[in-house]
Amino acid sequence: MKPSPPLRLVTDPAAVLHQRSRPVRIFDANLRRLVDEMYVRCEEWSGVGLAGPQVGLNLQLAVIVYEDRKFVICNPELLSASGEVDAVEGCLSLPGRAGMIRRYQQVTVRYRNVHGRGVVRSFEGWLARIVQHESDHLLGMLCPERLAPGATFQEVVDDEEAEESEAR
Repeated sequence: MKPSPPLRLVTDPAAVLHQRSRPVRIFDANLRRLVDEMYVRCEEWSGVGLAGPQVGLNLQLAVIVYEDRKFVICNPELLSASGEVDAVEGCLSLPGRAGMIRRYQQVTVRYRNVHGRGVVRSFEGWLARIVQHESDHLLGMLCPERLAPGATFQEVVDDEEAEESEAR
């Protein structure tokens, strides 16, 4: 069997980022290998989550790597949500840009894990935000479509860069 090439990050305006992904139907060793590579790439690219469309796959699959948590969501469905919070958010597929994004503070989601088992789980705070962000990717939505009222999605200037430009 010929080894597959490493996954590559897909950036906007790639079409796969703007279309609804197909549900995962086969939960096998190939899926587990793909998930393992997605974990590696997510960490390599300094992400907290990585969805199938971001690596060019039209699959409802995302990995989440946040603090001491690491898990997979396949075919997620939002069951309930409460509380809205605005926070700055960026995206690996929209490099160098960020904006104030409105998300739910708490969500309950039904999804399948990497083995195909159904899971219903509630998430709060940043973990809820990450799950919503990755789930949006599977629906063909990018975070600028969730901007808080009056917010913009724009180039990020780090503090060091801003100081250098002010000094000039």
